[in-house]
Amino acid sequence: MVLKDCSRCMVYTPQGKTLGTAEVIHTKDYISLYFEIASLQDIRMRTVVDFYDDRVGMIRAICELVIRRNPSFPSMPHPWMAECEILEVKDSLQRQQDIRARVKLDMGFTSEKHGFFYGVIENISAGGFYVKTAMPLDRNEMISFQHSFRTALRTFQARVIRMQRIGDEYGYGCRFIDLNENAEAVVREYVYKVLKEKERQRRQSS
Repeated sequence: MVLKDCSRCMVYTPQGKTLGTAEVIHTKDYISLYFEIASLQDIRMRTVVDFYDDRVGMIRAICELVIRRNPSFPSMPHPWMAECEILEVKDSLQRQQDIRARVKLDMGFTSEKHGFFYGVIENISAGGFYVKTAMPLDRNEMISFQHSFRTALRTFQARVIRMQRIGDEYGYGCRFIDLNENAEAVVREYVYKVLKEKERQRRQSS
């Protein structure tokens, strides 16, 4: 069995566009995906799925999906489901090798020691982020920010683990602290969306 402990995935269309996220339920013998998306249809298709496995990491695979209405809806909040068969693993990224996406997120942060300050997150992964700011912080200092990487506004806490002086500013490498499984999946989905969009733009310009 390829999956070890996976609860969410990102599903793409056969044309390579993002279809949406789905909850994953799997055993040794089968994989089922559950969609909150309402505008699907009964279809069998072969496409790419990115699985976010808490033990293995990110697994990109070619899958055969049989999408149909969920017979347990509305007792389950997922109107559509899919039986999923992994045909081929295309790529695998270990958790400790979480890739980063270059971004520019203007953010307000809070520190118990230094209070409120502004910074710009310049890269981010499911493990942490790098932020530039004019605020001098201490190593191991705890900071937090609020952001909606998907839909719900969440509070993220992080610890400063490295620092550097850049002219009149400071650069801090920060590690997320107490990130629950759902929040980690939200950040990871955001990272892969950013990377996929950059790849799409690169292909269009080449």
